[in-house]
Amino acid sequence: MDDLLYHRFTGYDALTDLLVGSDEDVLVALSGKPALILVPGTDPRPRARFVACLLHGNEDSGFRAVLELLRRKERHPFDLWVFIGNTRAARQEGWFAHRFLDDQEDFNRVWGLEHPTTRMRSCADAVFAEITASDLEAAIDLHNNTGDNPPYAVLPVRSEQGLRLAALCAETALLWHLEVHALMEALSPHCPVVAVECGRSGVPAGTRYAMGAIDRFLAAALDGSGPEAPNRVFEMLARVTVRQEVPFAFGGVISDGIDLVLHPGLDTANFGMLLAGTELGRVHPGTALPLCAEGPDGADEADDYFAVRPDGALVVTQDLTPAMFTITVVQARRDCLFYLVRRRI
Repeated sequence: MDDLLYHRFTGYDALTDLLVGSDEDVLVALSGKPALILVPGTDPRPRARFVACLLHGNEDSGFRAVLELLRRKERHPFDLWVFIGNTRAARQEGWFAHRFLDDQEDFNRVWGLEHPTTRMRSCADAVFAEITASDLEAAIDLHNNTGDNPPYAVLPVRSEQGLRLAALCAETALLWHLEVHALMEALSPHCPVVAVECGRSGVPAGTRYAMGAIDRFLAAALDGSGPEAPNRVFEMLARVTVRQEVPFAFGGVISDGIDLVLHPGLDTANFGMLLAGTELGRVHPGTALPLCAEGPDGADEADDYFAVRPDGALVVTQDLTPAMFTITVVQARRDCLFYLVRRRI
Protein backbone atom coordinates (compact mmCIF):
# COMPACT_ATOMS: atom_id res chain seq x y z
CA MET A 1 0.00 0.00 0.00
CA ASP A 2 1.27 3.46 -0.95
CA ASP A 3 0.45 6.07 1.71
CA LEU A 4 0.77 8.77 -0.93
CA LEU A 5 -2.13 7.36 -2.95
CA TYR A 6 -4.81 6.89 -0.28
CA HIS A 7 -5.45 6.97 3.44
CA ARG A 8 -5.60 3.63 5.25
CA PHE A 9 -7.49 3.16 8.55
CA THR A 10 -7.90 -0.01 10.62
CA GLY A 11 -10.50 -0.22 13.39
CA TYR A 12 -12.84 2.37 14.86
CA ASP A 13 -10.20 3.87 17.16
CA ALA A 14 -8.31 5.07 14.08
CA LEU A 15 -11.46 6.84 12.85
CA THR A 16 -12.27 8.84 16.00
CA ASP A 17 -10.72 12.14 14.89
CA LEU A 18 -11.90 11.74 11.30
CA LEU A 19 -15.59 11.25 12.12
CA VAL A 20 -16.02 13.86 14.84
CA GLY A 21 -17.25 16.65 12.54
CA SER A 22 -19.79 16.93 9.75
CA ASP A 23 -19.76 14.89 6.56
CA GLU A 24 -18.16 17.84 4.80
CA ASP A 25 -15.52 18.05 7.56
CA VAL A 26 -14.59 14.47 6.72
CA LEU A 27 -13.91 15.49 3.12
CA VAL A 28 -11.68 18.31 4.31
CA ALA A 29 -9.80 15.98 6.66
CA LEU A 30 -9.16 13.49 3.88
CA SER A 31 -7.36 16.30 2.02
CA GLY A 32 -8.28 15.17 -1.46
CA LYS A 33 -7.20 11.56 -1.10
CA PRO A 34 -9.38 8.43 -1.17
CA ALA A 35 -9.69 6.35 1.98
CA LEU A 36 -9.65 2.60 2.54
CA ILE A 37 -11.04 1.48 5.89
CA LEU A 38 -10.94 -1.97 7.50
CA VAL A 39 -13.24 -2.85 10.40
CA PRO A 40 -12.02 -6.26 11.61
CA GLY A 41 -14.65 -8.94 12.11
CA THR A 42 -15.48 -10.69 15.35
CA ASP A 43 -14.95 -14.24 14.06
CA PRO A 44 -11.45 -15.71 14.46
CA ARG A 45 -11.05 -16.36 10.73
CA PRO A 46 -13.62 -14.09 9.13
CA ARG A 47 -14.60 -13.69 5.53
CA ALA A 48 -14.98 -10.12 4.22
CA ARG A 49 -17.57 -7.81 2.69
CA PHE A 50 -16.84 -4.60 0.81
CA VAL A 51 -18.75 -1.32 0.45
CA ALA A 52 -17.58 1.41 -1.96
CA CYS A 53 -18.90 4.95 -2.30
CA LEU A 54 -18.07 8.33 -3.86
CA LEU A 55 -16.29 6.94 -6.90
CA HIS A 56 -18.04 9.90 -8.51
CA GLY A 57 -17.61 13.12 -6.61
CA ASN A 58 -21.16 14.37 -7.29
CA GLU A 59 -22.85 11.30 -5.76
CA ASP A 60 -23.18 11.93 -2.05
CA SER A 61 -25.83 9.43 -0.89
CA GLY A 62 -23.51 6.47 -0.44
CA PHE A 63 -20.84 8.62 1.20
CA ARG A 64 -23.25 10.03 3.79
CA ALA A 65 -24.71 6.58 4.47
CA VAL A 66 -21.25 5.07 4.92
CA LEU A 67 -20.31 7.76 7.44
CA GLU A 68 -23.52 7.09 9.35
CA LEU A 69 -22.63 3.40 9.39
CA LEU A 70 -19.10 4.04 10.65
CA ARG A 71 -20.32 6.37 13.38
CA ARG A 72 -22.42 3.50 14.78
CA LYS A 73 -19.19 1.55 15.46
CA GLU A 74 -20.89 -1.78 14.81
CA ARG A 75 -18.88 -5.00 14.52
CA HIS A 76 -19.78 -7.93 12.30
CA PRO A 77 -18.81 -11.59 12.05
CA PHE A 78 -16.97 -10.68 8.83
CA ASP A 79 -14.30 -8.09 8.08
CA LEU A 80 -15.83 -4.95 6.60
CA TRP A 81 -13.87 -3.04 4.00
CA VAL A 82 -15.05 0.47 3.07
CA PHE A 83 -13.65 2.56 0.24
CA ILE A 84 -14.34 6.30 -0.15
CA GLY A 85 -13.32 7.38 -3.63
CA ASN A 86 -13.05 10.79 -5.30
CA THR A 87 -12.93 13.09 -2.28
CA ARG A 88 -11.10 15.75 -4.28
CA ALA A 89 -13.89 16.18 -6.83
CA ALA A 90 -16.47 16.08 -4.02
CA ARG A 91 -15.11 19.24 -2.37
CA GLN A 92 -14.09 21.28 -5.43
CA GLU A 93 -16.11 24.46 -6.16
CA GLY A 94 -18.69 23.68 -3.50
CA TRP A 95 -19.80 20.30 -2.22
CA PHE A 96 -20.49 17.33 -4.52
CA ALA A 97 -20.44 19.43 -7.68
CA HIS A 98 -18.28 17.30 -9.99
CA ARG A 99 -18.37 13.68 -11.16
CA PHE A 100 -14.63 14.09 -11.72
CA LEU A 101 -12.36 17.05 -12.41
CA ASP A 102 -10.92 18.13 -15.73
CA ASP A 103 -7.47 16.85 -14.79
CA GLN A 104 -8.83 13.49 -13.56
CA GLU A 105 -10.13 10.28 -15.06
CA ASP A 106 -13.50 8.83 -14.12
CA PHE A 107 -12.71 6.86 -10.95
CA ASN A 108 -15.15 4.15 -12.03
CA ARG A 109 -13.31 3.55 -15.30
CA VAL A 110 -9.83 2.67 -14.00
CA TRP A 111 -10.23 -0.73 -12.30
CA GLY A 112 -8.63 -3.97 -13.40
CA LEU A 113 -6.19 -2.31 -15.80
CA GLU A 114 -2.77 -3.82 -16.32
CA HIS A 115 0.32 -1.66 -15.81
CA PRO A 116 -1.38 1.47 -14.43
CA THR A 117 0.04 4.67 -15.92
CA THR A 118 -1.69 7.39 -13.88
CA ARG A 119 -1.96 8.20 -10.19
CA MET A 120 -5.65 7.33 -10.11
CA ARG A 121 -5.08 4.01 -11.85
CA SER A 122 -2.23 3.21 -9.45
CA CYS A 123 -4.53 3.98 -6.51
CA ALA A 124 -7.25 1.71 -7.89
CA ASP A 125 -4.71 -1.03 -8.51
CA ALA A 126 -3.33 -0.87 -4.96
CA VAL A 127 -6.78 -0.78 -3.33
CA PHE A 128 -7.93 -3.67 -5.51
CA ALA A 129 -4.91 -5.75 -4.48
CA GLU A 130 -5.68 -5.17 -0.78
CA ILE A 131 -9.35 -6.05 -0.85
CA THR A 132 -9.02 -9.06 -3.13
CA ALA A 133 -6.30 -10.50 -0.91
CA SER A 134 -9.04 -10.99 1.71
CA ASP A 135 -11.70 -13.70 1.51
CA LEU A 136 -14.40 -11.56 -0.12
CA GLU A 137 -17.91 -13.00 -0.06
CA ALA A 138 -19.80 -10.02 -1.55
CA ALA A 139 -19.50 -6.34 -2.46
CA ILE A 140 -21.72 -3.33 -3.21
CA ASP A 141 -20.79 -0.03 -4.85
CA LEU A 142 -23.11 2.90 -4.07
CA HIS A 143 -24.03 5.50 -6.70
CA ASN A 144 -26.58 8.18 -7.67
CA ASN A 145 -28.13 9.26 -10.98
CA THR A 146 -28.58 12.85 -12.13
CA GLY A 147 -31.98 12.13 -13.72
CA ASP A 148 -35.20 10.68 -12.37
CA ASN A 149 -34.73 6.90 -11.91
CA PRO A 150 -36.17 4.37 -9.50
CA PRO A 151 -33.53 2.81 -7.26
CA TYR A 152 -31.95 -0.18 -8.98
CA ALA A 153 -29.01 -2.57 -8.83
CA VAL A 154 -26.55 -3.15 -11.67
CA LEU A 155 -25.08 -6.63 -12.21
CA PRO A 156 -21.90 -7.08 -14.26
CA VAL A 157 -22.47 -10.85 -14.43
CA ARG A 158 -25.77 -12.71 -14.32
CA SER A 159 -25.58 -15.47 -11.71
CA GLU A 160 -27.81 -16.93 -9.02
CA GLN A 161 -25.74 -15.30 -6.27
CA GLY A 162 -25.63 -12.00 -8.12
CA LEU A 163 -29.39 -11.88 -8.60
CA ARG A 164 -29.95 -12.67 -4.92
CA LEU A 165 -27.56 -9.87 -3.95
CA ALA A 166 -29.36 -7.49 -6.33
CA ALA A 167 -32.69 -8.44 -4.76
CA LEU A 168 -31.32 -7.43 -1.35
CA CYS A 169 -30.57 -3.98 -2.67
CA ALA A 170 -33.43 -3.07 -5.04
CA GLU A 171 -36.64 -4.21 -6.69
CA THR A 172 -35.19 -3.45 -10.14
CA ALA A 173 -31.94 -4.74 -11.61
CA LEU A 174 -30.00 -4.04 -14.80
CA LEU A 175 -27.67 -6.57 -16.41
CA TRP A 176 -24.56 -4.71 -17.54
CA HIS A 177 -23.01 -5.87 -20.82
CA LEU A 178 -20.41 -3.14 -21.31
CA GLU A 179 -16.73 -3.36 -20.45
CA VAL A 180 -15.58 0.01 -19.16
CA HIS A 181 -13.22 -0.99 -16.32
CA ALA A 182 -15.79 -0.25 -13.62
CA LEU A 183 -15.10 -1.45 -10.08
CA MET A 184 -17.96 -3.96 -10.19
CA GLU A 185 -16.58 -5.46 -13.41
CA ALA A 186 -13.14 -5.94 -11.86
CA LEU A 187 -14.58 -7.51 -8.70
CA SER A 188 -17.01 -9.87 -10.45
CA PRO A 189 -14.51 -12.77 -10.83
CA HIS A 190 -13.81 -12.61 -7.08
CA CYS A 191 -17.29 -12.40 -5.51
CA PRO A 192 -20.92 -11.47 -6.17
CA VAL A 193 -21.07 -7.70 -6.66
CA VAL A 194 -23.64 -5.08 -7.63
CA ALA A 195 -23.64 -1.34 -8.07
CA VAL A 196 -26.59 0.19 -6.22
CA GLU A 197 -28.12 3.31 -7.78
CA CYS A 198 -29.83 5.21 -4.98
CA GLY A 199 -31.84 7.80 -6.90
CA ARG A 200 -30.87 11.45 -7.10
CA SER A 201 -27.94 12.83 -5.16
CA GLY A 202 -28.29 15.76 -2.80
CA VAL A 203 -31.61 14.68 -1.30
CA PRO A 204 -32.26 12.91 2.03
CA ALA A 205 -34.25 10.15 0.31
CA GLY A 206 -31.12 9.03 -1.56
CA THR A 207 -29.13 8.76 1.66
CA ARG A 208 -31.94 6.84 3.34
CA TYR A 209 -32.07 4.41 0.45
CA ALA A 210 -28.32 3.91 0.52
CA MET A 211 -28.43 3.30 4.28
CA GLY A 212 -31.18 0.73 3.86
CA ALA A 213 -29.24 -1.08 1.16
CA ILE A 214 -26.14 -1.18 3.36
CA ASP A 215 -28.10 -2.46 6.35
CA ARG A 216 -29.70 -5.25 4.33
CA PHE A 217 -26.35 -6.16 2.78
CA LEU A 218 -24.60 -6.40 6.14
CA ALA A 219 -27.45 -8.25 7.87
CA ALA A 220 -28.01 -10.86 5.15
CA ALA A 221 -26.75 -14.39 5.66
CA LEU A 222 -25.83 -14.72 1.96
CA ASP A 223 -26.59 -18.41 2.22
CA GLY A 224 -29.06 -18.69 -0.65
CA SER A 225 -32.14 -17.69 1.34
CA GLY A 226 -34.35 -14.74 0.46
CA PRO A 227 -35.70 -13.64 -2.93
CA GLU A 228 -34.12 -15.33 -5.93
CA ALA A 229 -34.19 -12.18 -8.07
CA PRO A 230 -35.50 -8.60 -8.09
CA ASN A 231 -39.06 -8.05 -9.29
CA ARG A 232 -37.84 -6.55 -12.57
CA VAL A 233 -34.65 -7.43 -14.42
CA PHE A 234 -33.52 -5.51 -17.50
CA GLU A 235 -30.52 -5.98 -19.75
CA MET A 236 -28.43 -3.41 -21.58
CA LEU A 237 -28.92 -2.90 -25.32
CA ALA A 238 -26.95 0.23 -26.18
CA ARG A 239 -25.19 3.28 -24.75
CA VAL A 240 -26.58 6.46 -26.30
CA THR A 241 -24.43 9.57 -26.61
CA VAL A 242 -24.63 12.90 -28.41
CA ARG A 243 -21.99 13.03 -31.12
CA GLN A 244 -18.99 15.04 -29.95
CA GLU A 245 -19.20 17.58 -32.75
CA VAL A 246 -22.85 18.43 -31.96
CA PRO A 247 -23.40 21.32 -29.48
CA PHE A 248 -26.64 20.72 -27.58
CA ALA A 249 -28.82 21.85 -24.69
CA PHE A 250 -31.77 20.69 -22.62
CA GLY A 251 -34.63 23.04 -23.41
CA GLY A 252 -34.53 26.28 -25.34
CA VAL A 253 -34.41 26.77 -29.09
CA ILE A 254 -32.13 25.84 -31.97
CA SER A 255 -29.61 28.59 -32.75
CA ASP A 256 -26.33 29.20 -34.53
CA GLY A 257 -24.49 27.84 -31.48
CA ILE A 258 -26.86 24.97 -30.55
CA ASP A 259 -27.52 22.21 -33.09
CA LEU A 260 -29.65 19.97 -30.87
CA VAL A 261 -32.24 20.91 -28.27
CA LEU A 262 -33.52 18.02 -26.15
CA HIS A 263 -36.95 18.28 -24.55
CA PRO A 264 -36.96 18.59 -20.74
CA GLY A 265 -38.47 15.80 -18.67
CA LEU A 266 -37.33 12.82 -20.75
CA ASP A 267 -35.79 11.28 -17.63
CA THR A 268 -39.30 10.55 -16.32
CA ALA A 269 -39.41 7.68 -18.85
CA ASN A 270 -36.46 5.87 -17.24
CA PHE A 271 -37.29 2.14 -16.92
CA GLY A 272 -40.63 2.96 -18.50
CA MET A 273 -41.34 3.43 -22.22
CA LEU A 274 -40.73 5.86 -25.04
CA LEU A 275 -43.31 4.93 -27.68
CA ALA A 276 -42.43 4.89 -31.36
CA GLY A 277 -42.79 8.41 -32.72
CA THR A 278 -41.94 10.13 -29.43
CA GLU A 279 -40.05 13.35 -30.10
CA LEU A 280 -36.81 13.65 -28.13
CA GLY A 281 -35.84 17.07 -29.41
CA ARG A 282 -35.18 19.28 -32.42
CA VAL A 283 -32.32 19.80 -34.84
CA HIS A 284 -31.87 22.03 -37.86
CA PRO A 285 -33.89 20.55 -40.77
CA GLY A 286 -31.66 18.44 -42.97
CA THR A 287 -29.19 17.70 -40.16
CA ALA A 288 -27.76 14.20 -39.84
CA LEU A 289 -28.70 12.03 -36.86
CA PRO A 290 -26.98 13.64 -33.82
CA LEU A 291 -27.00 10.53 -31.62
CA CYS A 292 -24.77 7.49 -31.44
CA ALA A 293 -26.03 4.20 -29.94
CA GLU A 294 -23.13 1.88 -29.17
CA GLY A 295 -24.15 -1.76 -28.86
CA PRO A 296 -22.31 -4.50 -26.92
CA ASP A 297 -20.02 -5.15 -29.88
CA GLY A 298 -19.09 -1.48 -30.21
CA ALA A 299 -21.06 -0.89 -33.44
CA ASP A 300 -23.18 2.23 -33.85
CA GLU A 301 -26.84 1.14 -33.97
CA ALA A 302 -28.44 4.60 -33.79
CA ASP A 303 -30.20 4.19 -37.16
CA ASP A 304 -32.10 1.22 -35.68
CA TYR A 305 -33.67 3.35 -32.95
CA PHE A 306 -33.78 7.02 -33.98
CA ALA A 307 -34.49 9.23 -36.99
CA VAL A 308 -34.60 12.91 -37.95
CA ARG A 309 -37.80 13.96 -39.71
CA PRO A 310 -37.74 16.55 -42.53
CA ASP A 311 -38.99 19.24 -40.13
CA GLY A 312 -36.04 18.64 -37.77
CA ALA A 313 -37.82 16.51 -35.16
CA LEU A 314 -35.57 13.88 -33.55
CA VAL A 315 -37.81 10.86 -32.86
CA VAL A 316 -37.60 7.26 -31.72
CA THR A 317 -38.60 4.76 -34.41
CA GLN A 318 -39.68 1.87 -32.18
CA ASP A 319 -40.92 1.43 -28.61
CA LEU A 320 -37.87 1.89 -26.38
CA THR A 321 -37.05 1.64 -22.67
CA PRO A 322 -34.44 4.18 -21.53
CA ALA A 323 -32.44 4.05 -18.31
CA MET A 324 -30.20 6.63 -16.65
CA PHE A 325 -31.45 9.45 -18.91
CA THR A 326 -29.49 12.42 -17.63
CA ILE A 327 -30.65 16.05 -17.54
CA THR A 328 -27.30 17.86 -17.75
CA VAL A 329 -24.94 18.49 -20.64
CA VAL A 330 -21.88 17.89 -18.46
CA GLN A 331 -23.09 14.47 -17.35
CA ALA A 332 -24.05 13.52 -20.89
CA ARG A 333 -20.59 14.43 -22.14
CA ARG A 334 -18.70 12.72 -19.34
CA ASP A 335 -20.75 9.52 -19.36
CA CYS A 336 -23.69 9.25 -21.75
CA LEU A 337 -27.13 10.67 -22.52
CA PHE A 338 -28.91 7.44 -21.54
CA TYR A 339 -28.88 3.68 -21.99
CA LEU A 340 -31.34 1.59 -23.96
CA VAL A 341 -32.49 -1.50 -22.07
CA ARG A 342 -35.07 -4.29 -22.41
CA ARG A 343 -36.87 -6.28 -19.77
CA ARG A 344 -35.91 -9.91 -19.17
CA ILE A 345 -37.96 -10.69 -16.01
